[in-house]
Amino acid sequence: MVFDLLEIPLSTIPQHPFPHQLGSPKHHVRIEAPMNVRERELFQQRVYFYLNELRTLFAEAPIDIQAGISEAAVTQLAHTLADGVIFDSVIELSEAQRSEEHALHKQLMSLRSEQSAERTALRNKHREERAINASRQHHLPILQKEQEQELQRLTKRQMDSMRSLTTHIVHSLDGRVMEQQSALEQIGCPLFIRTTNPYQIRIQMRVLDWIMRLSHRPLPTELRTPPVPNKWPP
Repeated sequence: MVFDLLEIPLSTIPQHPFPHQLGSPKHHVRIEAPMNVRERELFQQRVYFYLNELRTLFAEAPIDIQAGISEAAVTQLAHTLADGVIFDSVIELSEAQRSEEHALHKQLMSLRSEQSAERTALRNKHREERAINASRQHHLPILQKEQEQELQRLTKRQMDSMRSLTTHIVHSLDGRVMEQQSALEQIGCPLFIRTTNPYQIRIQMRVLDWIMRLSHRPLPTELRTPPVPNKWPP
């Protein structure tokens, strides 16, 4: 789906671009203080700036991702980016995710190291047992069977432990995704609702990537909001 980026009033943009979102009763919109004429002009210019940036990013996206992002959603995203608040929110969410991923990865590496040490210890134990019983040829078949059973028990226990940790990691990351979806929905970011649909999550991750990339592209100086004079009375 290819679209032309036109100026569309924010009030005409549907809040939920995905079909099943239409009519959703839950959507939070921040209440902004009134802007003066200059602030409105700067805001509209920032919208144009982000529309152009998003048009480039959109064109680079896979076709199936483009098909799931409407013109209205991109225009609404440009308005949201022009406001600027979403950048801090996305950076905060990304940092929280990286921190959790680091902790989960550390748990996984710790378990792998522990299990590797257990297997090494068992191999050494079996080697010592075979050396001690080397002269008892009649006993070696029995010893071999006992060692195989011991190895099987260790393998099963380790697999169960790894499966349990993997499940915990998946649930933790799923919970983090849900948290991001809810937070971004509440601040009015288009395309974000709580969902487990893999396709919609791919679209959301693409939009997050766009926001992160644009957060590293500073606005031109002339588009920045001028500071409020610290004078009272005016």
